[in-house]
Amino acid sequence: MPRKSRSPSSAMDSLNNALRPVFVVFQLMGTFPVGGILQRSPIGLRFRWLSVQFLFSLTLIGFGLLMVYIEYKRLERIGANANNTIGILVYVDTVLIIALLVNLARKWRPLALEWERVDREFLAKETGEAKKSLRKTVWFTSGVMIVCALLDHLLSKTADIINQSNEARFCNWEIKSSAHYFASRQYAFIFNHIPFNIPVLAFFEYYTAALTMAWTCQDLLIILTGMALSHRFRQIYAQIQPFSSGIVVAAEKFWSDIRAQHSLLGQLVHDTNRLLAPLIIASSGTNLYLICFQLLNISKKQESLASSIHRWFALSYLIVRTTLVFYHTAMVNETARAPLTVCRRIPNIGWCLELERLVDQLRNERVSLSGMGFFHLTKRTMLAMAGTVVTYELVMLKFAKDTEGIGDVKPCSRLAFSKDT
Repeated sequence: MPRKSRSPSSAMDSLNNALRPVFVVFQLMGTFPVGGILQRSPIGLRFRWLSVQFLFSLTLIGFGLLMVYIEYKRLERIGANANNTIGILVYVDTVLIIALLVNLARKWRPLALEWERVDREFLAKETGEAKKSLRKTVWFTSGVMIVCALLDHLLSKTADIINQSNEARFCNWEIKSSAHYFASRQYAFIFNHIPFNIPVLAFFEYYTAALTMAWTCQDLLIILTGMALSHRFRQIYAQIQPFSSGIVVAAEKFWSDIRAQHSLLGQLVHDTNRLLAPLIIASSGTNLYLICFQLLNISKKQESLASSIHRWFALSYLIVRTTLVFYHTAMVNETARAPLTVCRRIPNIGWCLELERLVDQLRNERVSLSGMGFFHLTKRTMLAMAGTVVTYELVMLKFAKDTEGIGDVKPCSRLAFSKDT
């Protein structure tokens, strides 16, 4: 017998196909070293220790560890305060995120195959609102977030260049060129030992950009996964909603199939969460700390208009990104429980044993993403995280007051070049 071919729209709407271009961008940033991502089927996915993708990620981790050491030596020389410790914390965090993403890439193939099996089951039954293309939503969200992340990095570098140019004029320092001065300030640990050249500067700038993109790659993967899971749970809701009025009575076999679909998705959530849980913890902690840090610095006098623009944009993007992470992960729990509301409205004439079993399953099972069991991501968690920001901010304000004057570099001091080891 000839094999039945899957429809083009079904192939396109699977999560694996939707994530393919996103993973290409991830690999350009050295954060997801999986081979075979351009193939249409996840069967071809593979992780190899001796691959270009993994070696790129490994060198990125090595560069991050080097910057951790540079930042540590700088703080050792000038002292630490609430503001200047951000450098070492950023590099430690980005190294950890890349290591977690590499570990996820190592285990991704079995999960991708499970996603493909579930997608194949659900794509054949898409109706109504659930027929909306998941691929377009994934691509739009990914595109906007990646562009915003690159713009954030570009604004940061622009502000640095403007501030350093103003500093050079104020201190009457003679500079050979703007690029040379920028490199001597940012990468003194290398350009004090080798002659300045553009290729080396471009190399370090690319690696710095790749490190900062690790935050977006981590959050984006969590957002897209939560979005895809919610999309499938909404499909279950769309299937049972027409029976809430009691005008049409569903057969017992229908409720049995719905219960099987919900169990299938529940297992997928469990298996996905098992791999994503470390990233969820890292994302939650990092984003909350960065929001507190940005709020602490936003009210301070800025060095230039460029600095103000960058900090307001960075804070806005960070809040939006964090909100999207918590919202889409919380919606997994909300959409998984949504059919319970419909089932409770079904009149007695439509009640049967399989429907009762489905209601018990929906009522008693907890289907949600979590941070390794320490917390479950629901709407209540979003409110709790908002309260945590207030607490962290008060702690940081106290730390800033206690360390006031420590670690500040005086204008025109040679310690401005303190990244030199």
